[in-house]
Amino acid sequence: MFRGFAALNAGSAKASRKTKHKKRGLINIARRNKTLRRKEIVYSAEEWEQIEKQAAECHLKTSTFIRAMSLNGEVKVVDLAASTALNYSYHRKRLAPFIGHIKLKDLTPIVLNKAYTDMINAGISKKYVRELHTFVHTVLGMAFKEGLIPRNYASAATPPKKIRPEVEALSEEQLSAFFKALYADEKNYFYQVFFSLLLASGCRIGELCALSWDNVDFENNRIHICKHFVLDKSGRHVEDGCKTTAGERWLYMDNSIMKMLTAYRMFWIKQAMEHGSKWNVFTRAVFVSPNKQGDYLSPNTVREWLRRFLEKNKIKRIHPHQFRHTAISLQLQAGISVPDAAKRAGHVRPDVTLSIYAHTLKNNDVHCCEAVTRVLPDMPKHKTG
Repeated sequence: MFRGFAALNAGSAKASRKTKHKKRGLINIARRNKTLRRKEIVYSAEEWEQIEKQAAECHLKTSTFIRAMSLNGEVKVVDLAASTALNYSYHRKRLAPFIGHIKLKDLTPIVLNKAYTDMINAGISKKYVRELHTFVHTVLGMAFKEGLIPRNYASAATPPKKIRPEVEALSEEQLSAFFKALYADEKNYFYQVFFSLLLASGCRIGELCALSWDNVDFENNRIHICKHFVLDKSGRHVEDGCKTTAGERWLYMDNSIMKMLTAYRMFWIKQAMEHGSKWNVFTRAVFVSPNKQGDYLSPNTVREWLRRFLEKNKIKRIHPHQFRHTAISLQLQAGISVPDAAKRAGHVRPDVTLSIYAHTLKNNDVHCCEAVTRVLPDMPKHKTG
């Protein structure tokens, strides 16, 4: 059992004695749609004895321990997205060999720093160790709010430094080579539309794969980004909402893109009619899976197709997210304000956009200088001797 530390990442519960041999606990469990329901769990006398023993080992009251964790150790997460809950369960298992045996009160900064060093020595990347530190900080923050520890020990710990790699936008030569090869074969029509829209919109790949026809406004030349792909215990599927609170947005598309989508819709309707009852008419997915006709196209399918396409055409490796980087970089280089670019990208704050794409604005320094100096009159000639 992941004592002390893991027992915190959980929902709330109440225990009450019903009989001499059984105990009942009420635990809040987050549904996939983020609403809460009450689930009653009945413990046998043996299970209750084990709970009391584990609570004592954690130096917690039995009721407090039950509020934090159910008997089987499954993390009960309240008001979290299903994909986040799944990630938390992965983090918990990864941390178990290093701090799972340590009591909550003993998770001092020195202990955490040693654990981070041990993780790196064990082959865990510094990037993931930092991600685990963020999870530890979140959990200990919850413990502090609950009054279980005097302060958040993780705040004083020293995880590996966060190194943000410079964003790699595609050059004009790379874009030209890619689209030239893509447009050369009519069999690539499906992905011609997909990657053209991916670049034009600057969307995340999961947002574009989750696009449905009711999100396309042909009258006003715009698309509505309001869904994305998530991964949880049930697998990968589309979920309402976006990665960030600012993720839901309407994106204007010019006439050429809307004309492309209009032609593609006719192609889509023809495909649906050919497959008949095998076609999933309920999703109305714009980009459909090659294996499950009518269902949403998976981001993994796009990544794999792109990998094979690049290898076949001997083009340097391109990651799908680079199309998003390229779209945002081109906007900033064209003089679009950071707040406007951030809004179109679905970033929560403009400073997020600036921190990621600041290097693309270096060339703008020349234009900044020219914008000021052009109003200066020519200086009169001065005799130097």
